[in-house]
Amino acid sequence: MRFDAIALTPENSDEFLHTAPFITHVRRRFAAPAEHVWEVVASSRMWSWLPTVWGCRYPSATEPAPGVVRDFQMHIFKWLIFAQRERLLEFDPGQMTMCYTATDATLPVFGSWCEHYRVEPEGTTHATIDWTLACAPRYLRRIPGIRWGRRPVAAVLQPVFYFGLGGLERELPPAHLDITVPSRTIETRKGPT
Repeated sequence: MRFDAIALTPENSDEFLHTAPFITHVRRRFAAPAEHVWEVVASSRMWSWLPTVWGCRYPSATEPAPGVVRDFQMHIFKWLIFAQRERLLEFDPGQMTMCYTATDATLPVFGSWCEHYRVEPEGTTHATIDWTLACAPRYLRRIPGIRWGRRPVAAVLQPVFYFGLGGLERELPPAHLDITVPSRTIETRKGPT
């Protein structure tokens, strides 16, 4: 069973990323070229290093592009799987930016959900990910006694997401290894004449 989310459009996503009820913003630096970091962010491997996350799945034979819908899946408990369909609103490999919105999910938690990633080069050997997650939950705001607001939620989630984003490092090629394959010289031997 799937529950529809209030999907955003390219025209209103930027405003939502600044005005949503819950916003978390994380910046994390990596010792890797920006192209390597972008390759992980834009691929199906994103977040798959976390123990319960299976990652993002793009339709077969489809390249990421604005309008493409992909699936995100994770298990919460042995018997509970969370899946969310996500539509890419922005995907620009040249600028290394991506933005997507949720279109539906297996749990009726989100009214709207949007994430924006930007990989920023720092020279040729380092890069920073600038990530914003914004959401408008459906029911959680109605729980009495809980103080919801941008700052309290961000104060709790920001260190958690910063730590979680650090796992991306495992998907990067080791910086100290030369990954080029040396060429071989083949000698021809002369046999007896």
